[in-house]
Amino acid sequence: MKKLLMALAVCASLVGCNSDDKGASFVGVWKNNGKSAQTMTISKVDGGYRVQAKFDDPQWSAMDVEMKLKAESDQYLVTEDGQKRILELGSEGELKSYLYREPKTFAKAN
Repeated sequence: MKKLLMALAVCASLVGCNSDDKGASFVGVWKNNGKSAQTMTISKVDGGYRVQAKFDDPQWSAMDVEMKLKAESDQYLVTEDGQKRILELGSEGELKSYLYREPKTFAKAN
């Protein structure tokens, strides 16, 4: 009986372990202080991540972007169809965005 209870306890603890936290390091607010400063907010949503990229200058607001991405790995967030890598987390903790024609680098603000 003790062996059965021990086996059930081990199974329950394994079920509780969720290895599906790929991309969790992306969550937060990121800032780019380049020529056209931008703030990117990434949050976990059902089945993926929501990205809101907004330019700090209102004259650029027409280029603001909001989209849902999924984690390909701990390093990449990709389009839902998996066809394009949109965000890349660098080894130094920086975020590289491929939302626009030219890549932009962001630093975590929080």
